[in-house]
Amino acid sequence: MRHRRHGICATIIPCADRDATLTVRPEGLALFGGGADGDWFMVKDSVWRRGQRAGKCRFLCVGCLENRIGRKLKADDFRRSAKVNFVGQKSAKLRRRMRGLKPAKRLVETTFRL
Repeated sequence: MRHRRHGICATIIPCADRDATLTVRPEGLALFGGGADGDWFMVKDSVWRRGQRAGKCRFLCVGCLENRIGRKLKADDFRRSAKVNFVGQKSAKLRRRMRGLKPAKRLVETTFRL
């Protein structure tokens, strides 16, 4: 979804299960390089697959992913190598879930097309 307001164009990435914005990316900035992050994160493939059993989607907020897997996320569920997990502003809920997560020696910049 793209919005233009006061001459600024941005991409808003919503949660698939409810009316929540995961991130806002101003146009012209790298997908993970700028913007308001909120609930922008990356979990391990096994955790994501478990969350997809209730219906496939591309983006979920912390609460909706927890709803789908039937438990709260913990630090061990997040990808240590995903740069997105260690940069930008995170919501208080996401910071609590990631508490204790240590970054890998080499962080990977993840990109994809919207």
